[in-house]
Amino acid sequence: MLKKKMNYLLAPADTLPNFALESLGAKVIVRLSSATYSTSSLTCFGIPSLCPPVKQKTVIQGQSQLFPGKCWAFAGGQGHIVIALSHPTTINHVTLGHISKSLSPTGSISSAPKEFSVRGIETLDDEGTQLGTFIYDQDGDQLQTFKLPEHKEGVYNFIKLQVHNNWGHPEYTCLYSFRVHGKLAV
Repeated sequence: MLKKKMNYLLAPADTLPNFALESLGAKVIVRLSSATYSTSSLTCFGIPSLCPPVKQKTVIQGQSQLFPGKCWAFAGGQGHIVIALSHPTTINHVTLGHISKSLSPTGSISSAPKEFSVRGIETLDDEGTQLGTFIYDQDGDQLQTFKLPEHKEGVYNFIKLQVHNNWGHPEYTCLYSFRVHGKLAV
């Protein structure tokens, strides 16, 4: 009974195994991912930032609590990140995270991904298999979990998250969290 109540309080993503978790051995393939957004006048919600840009690996650190500015940003509305999964995985869900409008100092999250797709990849020489295209709801929960179509399941060692556009920010897109759920391939 207590377990049911605890699961009710947790986001669905916190009740599923995450194979894109750095502490389990997942790694960002930096050379195959978009470059980190950088400018000499980097700001966070209009406030000048003296901190160095956040690296891609932030996205796979499994944070359930998301804080404004603690995200990986890439230039423009289109970009991608390739992740080596911790184990060969039969993927059935993915979770994308961004801060909510209520947590944003401006009340807007225009830098949040809007439309995105995921590709399962067996080897880095492989183009991969399109697993699905989804829409992150800017008015939804911070962590949003998306189920892959049944016929798209397979065993993969890598995953590519491709962001097609954001909610209107002209300069950059921010990724706070990305998780890959499924079953350990045997």
